[in-house]
Amino acid sequence: MQEHFVAVDGDNVGSHLEYFAITNNVDALMGFSTKFNMAMDWLVGELINGFKARIIFMGGDNLLAKVLINQSGLELLEQLRNEFAKQAESTLSMGIGETPQQAYLALKLAKTGGKNVIKQYKELSNG
Repeated sequence: MQEHFVAVDGDNVGSHLEYFAITNNVDALMGFSTKFNMAMDWLVGELINGFKARIIFMGGDNLLAKVLINQSGLELLEQLRNEFAKQAESTLSMGIGETPQQAYLALKLAKTGGKNVIKQYKELSNG
């Protein structure tokens, strides 16, 4: 088991919220926000319980955590990401690295490469 940082960002969350606000759909705005926040709370609990995570930062649709992870842990993170999408009716992108900077850069690769994926920093050196 190695310590790594996991950076998480919700996909298109701002666009959803803006659309509901601009169209005055308060019920949809509240519903989306409630589901998303509950799913984020669930994700935090799963990271703490399954990966002994230490939450460094959490706000809105963003999260940075320090976790203990091995190769099979990547599969578990993928399962969490998929379950999150069911609960929140919205997807997440994740970046993993040995430092917060590496995790953030991996997250940016995930976001700019199409979203709804997990990228590891080591993938950056492979193009």
